[in-house]
Amino acid sequence: MVPGRRTTVMVVVERDEPEHVLRESMEWVQAFERDCGLVLDTDATELYGVALAADLKDSLQPPRDGSVADYLDFICVAGRWLEPGDCPAAPPDSNGAPAWAWAYYESVMGAPDQAYCTIWDVMPLPVAA
Repeated sequence: MVPGRRTTVMVVVERDEPEHVLRESMEWVQAFERDCGLVLDTDATELYGVALAADLKDSLQPPRDGSVADYLDFICVAGRWLEPGDCPAAPPDSNGAPAWAWAYYESVMGAPDQAYCTIWDVMPLPVAA
């Protein structure tokens, strides 16, 4: 993350009630802030999108390029944060797609159908001079 630059995170949450999904997802975003050591502009933090994993799986194909992952900076799945430089390696038959695209694909395809995938835009505040 870079101070003053928008960061996009996907949080995968397995809950039944949408309000519980949003609450837990926001808790992960807050934990992300604590863990990264930067202060986030809470007014600029926005929920960008929400989808059921089952709905995403319907049209998701094994990656052949960066795809949706190009727009994500971090993924939280099963309580673990992934980032492009620290994610599982692409499989041997990767279609030439980067490991990060495969991390996104596996995060969605490995999620239970009833899990929700939430996308958040967060803005780390610039570092004071």
